[in-house]
Amino acid sequence: MLAERNSLASIHRIKGIKEETVVDWLREAANHIEEIEALLLANHHLTRVQLDAMWTYVSHKGEKADIPKSLSEAASGEVLP
Repeated sequence: MLAERNSLASIHRIKGIKEETVVDWLREAANHIEEIEALLLANHHLTRVQLDAMWTYVSHKGEKADIPKSLSEAASGEVLP
């Protein structure tokens, strides 16, 4: 729910759990991510920035990009000078 941009307060209302519980879960997840990153970085010569870029690429793979046909084309379809 956090990934879907729900606030801690909304998660509390929807799920009926304390905001502190969500924060605790988030901290636990962050610790797991640190462990996973350490394993991935140990076997490859990647910086954290490169690893983050790779995860960003993977998370967007398969999504269709909305790229205009021409940089001179306006959002309305009007051709700009």
